[in-house]
Amino acid sequence: MNSTTTVSCLDDDSQRELDDLNKRINALQGRRHALTLEAFQVHTAIRTLQSRAAHITNKTAPVSCLPSDVLAIIFEESRRLLIPWSNLVKRPLSPEVQLSHVSSRWREVALSTPALWTTIRFPILHKETAAMAYLQRCNQAPLNIHIGPRVSDPDSLRFIAAQFVPRLNQIRELTIDTNERQELCALLPLFAEEPASILRRLRICCDDTRSASGVVSRLDIFKAGAPLLSDVRLSALAVGLPQCSATTLHLEQQPGPGNPLSRLAFLDILVPLSATLTTLHLRGYISGFHQEPGSAPVELPALKELLVCGNTLNHGFNVFRNISTPAIRTLSLINVKRQGLSSIHKFIARTSPEHFQHLHTLRYINCEIDDDLDVYLPHATSALTELVVSVKHHAHLLRLLLNSDRQAALHGVPPLWRNLHTLTLRVFEPLDQEREDVDSDEEDDLPPTMGLLLEVVQERKAVGKPIDFLRIEGPHARSFYEEFTTLLMKTHEDISTELFSASLPSSVDAQESEVDWAFAAYYIAKQYRLFMFKKHQQFGPHCNPAIHSVGLPVVAYPSTHTQVP
Repeated sequence: MNSTTTVSCLDDDSQRELDDLNKRINALQGRRHALTLEAFQVHTAIRTLQSRAAHITNKTAPVSCLPSDVLAIIFEESRRLLIPWSNLVKRPLSPEVQLSHVSSRWREVALSTPALWTTIRFPILHKETAAMAYLQRCNQAPLNIHIGPRVSDPDSLRFIAAQFVPRLNQIRELTIDTNERQELCALLPLFAEEPASILRRLRICCDDTRSASGVVSRLDIFKAGAPLLSDVRLSALAVGLPQCSATTLHLEQQPGPGNPLSRLAFLDILVPLSATLTTLHLRGYISGFHQEPGSAPVELPALKELLVCGNTLNHGFNVFRNISTPAIRTLSLINVKRQGLSSIHKFIARTSPEHFQHLHTLRYINCEIDDDLDVYLPHATSALTELVVSVKHHAHLLRLLLNSDRQAALHGVPPLWRNLHTLTLRVFEPLDQEREDVDSDEEDDLPPTMGLLLEVVQERKAVGKPIDFLRIEGPHARSFYEEFTTLLMKTHEDISTELFSASLPSSVDAQESEVDWAFAAYYIAKQYRLFMFKKHQQFGPHCNPAIHSVGLPVVAYPSTHTQVP
């Protein structure tokens, strides 16, 4: 029996009561709607009054007394902060966006400061709507653009072609960061034929560690020229650079050991820059087995700083058979194996010692130094003023220095490395670990490296060439520093010391790099990849995962609406 039949069977009294109840229900529902509307209006009025009260209160805060131009300078400095991504639900807001949401005055100052809106990271931090807002607010100020990863879809490529490529003459710093070669091959042609008149810094990175099938053709960029380009950071890929006078070239370790850059491809990158290059960092993998017999090394007359990582030598590439550095002042060797380091030492000490007479700084970081290291190395680098070694790994080098000083004191002659005044120790292992590795019955015995170091300090003082400055750095530097400075006080040795134990928020491979413009891009891209990996772990069943080239899954998520900051 339905309700209609039930109502039709009601007597008159019941029907009147039912109609009355429905009328009262309708009245109450109307009242509830009116009260809801009134509550919303009251809430809005309260928020308006609170906002006005906060505005009045904010005027009494000391920061409100700062002139707008000073506040703008503070805002610009705050953009240097690198904040880890801790939220798995959404990306963090950029510092400039957070600053613009504090108060009406701060927003007014932020929006009227074009320099705050010049860094766009698409699509890591800024989707299309946000990127457009930044482009409007920057007001023709020079731009720093970070493109990628995951921009190979047609919509992203169209946006890049429509919004970034026409503004190339406004771009001062450009980072192109991709997960796959195909993505890089889709991006670089967009920039191939265009000029970049004010571009000063360029970073092209590909994280694809999968072995390439066949020969990877060279990718050219900015064929129309980039006259002001001075700093170039590249993955170990064949990239054709524009005509420029770059002074800095970094070859990064991506895409990895399975994809070494050919020697000829490396020289194609290096030769056009040979006259002006002052800094060269080689971390990437280079294949050197196909070197032509009798080929002359590339002359780098202006090069002052050279960094060589063991990765560069693992495929047969010999650095000093391919480049000549007659004016080098700083040489850094990182994770170089015994055979590669022995070859470098022989070149320095015997083949071309005249090229290293101006070397002032020599750095060994986690290298395997041979036991047969001899005095020819100090003879060839007689102008050395700073030596950097890793604790425990490089005792042979410290022992060589100690023995040569003892011979100098015995015969009354000047010591080797007579200009050496600064000694830096990198401490990568806890101090207790070295004690455990030594068989000793005395708990208070000094670790071998610390005892050796004390002898070096005392012997340098004895020959009249004291160490003026001792720096202890690395992730486990503090305990070593505290114990050694106590030892110096007990032995009445007066020497300036410095502790630098802060570790950069980066991988071990990047610990030797100084914090500079490229590190911010590297750090944020790494945080983004970690963010996507964690997001996949938490929300994996709702998306389609793919395996990332370095072992982290890259997940395709549906696009979401981006609020304009």
